[in-house]
Amino acid sequence: MGDSRLSWGMFVLALASGLTGVAAVLEGFRGPDADALQPCESELNEEMRIGSLGGPAEYSFSDINSIAVSQSGAVYVDDAHPPTIREFDPDGRFVRSIGREGEGPGEFRSIAGVSVLPDGKVAFWDRGARRITVYRTDGEFDETLRIEGVNPPYPFAERSFLTDVEGDYYLRIFVEPASSGRDLAAMRYGYARISPDGTVLDTLAVPEAPGTSGQSIVIHTRAGDRNPFLEEALDALSPFGYLVAGFNGAYEFSILDPAGTIQVEREGFQPVEVKTGERAEWRARVAHAERRSGGSLAEVPRRKPAYRDLWVDSDGRIWVHRYAEAVRRDEPIPELWPEVLEGTEPPMTWEEPTLYDVFGADGRLLRCVRVPADSEVMASRGSLVWGISRGDLDEEYVVRWRIE
Repeated sequence: MGDSRLSWGMFVLALASGLTGVAAVLEGFRGPDADALQPCESELNEEMRIGSLGGPAEYSFSDINSIAVSQSGAVYVDDAHPPTIREFDPDGRFVRSIGREGEGPGEFRSIAGVSVLPDGKVAFWDRGARRITVYRTDGEFDETLRIEGVNPPYPFAERSFLTDVEGDYYLRIFVEPASSGRDLAAMRYGYARISPDGTVLDTLAVPEAPGTSGQSIVIHTRAGDRNPFLEEALDALSPFGYLVAGFNGAYEFSILDPAGTIQVEREGFQPVEVKTGERAEWRARVAHAERRSGGSLAEVPRRKPAYRDLWVDSDGRIWVHRYAEAVRRDEPIPELWPEVLEGTEPPMTWEEPTLYDVFGADGRLLRCVRVPADSEVMASRGSLVWGISRGDLDEEYVVRWRIE
């Protein structure tokens, strides 16, 4: 890293200006600095839940793709079954469904991300029709913006459609043609910045980074997707219009504001060991996937990377989902590991708690937050956090927590 390095004990800011509103965001949210891994003392306390099992259809969720929250606290849920956007008021009461499948104005073929504009209008990216559709605050159709000349990745990538505080749209794209001959896993990504009238203004390219540690399986758990500890380049877009990017082989990332770059490194960080039983279960899963696909996948490492994901919330805070020490949920079933019944995936009895280190937009550590089991966070503003929680039958609920 360069000289403008930021660590636990000290931070050097290369940012002269441009991160507007940060001081107000930090107040009431700052946690103590530490020289070692900070324990997760902050919990998410549930204060509102939307959803029911066997209740009215408008409160039943089965495959939530994304959640967007307005300044007033209204919640917009993109659920794939049925494909629609449902609006709920800040108390969790159903307000209306927005849009429907079709080809006409205000209709859609395939929703791949929903976002709320500064004026309260709701927009989503229709991947199937390659257009942005906008609805007014009363849920009525406003306009459609057809987007040409960009190359969005397929299939759907998480957080691939966003808006900023100025009202511009951002669409995750390939920054070079997919036909260039490079492996898709090695393709460079970026974000096309699109004006409110649908004009593609420019592209924020994600910096070049070391390649991943190989192709891997992904399993879908009740707390989100998991893979066997890939080292990979990760990035996120801030609503203030700049990128955060890092390579998770070390605990470091860069805040790439045009006014100046902040490089953040967690000195003294020690990677988490993959426990013997945990590694055995992951290796069994990988072997099973190799038998089914006929391909060769990445070996399960003995140490985990620093973090599995990062994203930026509405206030510009950076949420870093760090790898943690796993615990065994149930007793293992070793007799199934050597020879798994054909078509049956090996069991996974080791689980990691979901822990987030939350940094301010200036790179300062604020605190570590522990997420409830079987839940994933998707949005945050102030002391509030929104996300998905899954029940015993894998039914989904939209939850609002308060950080305590």
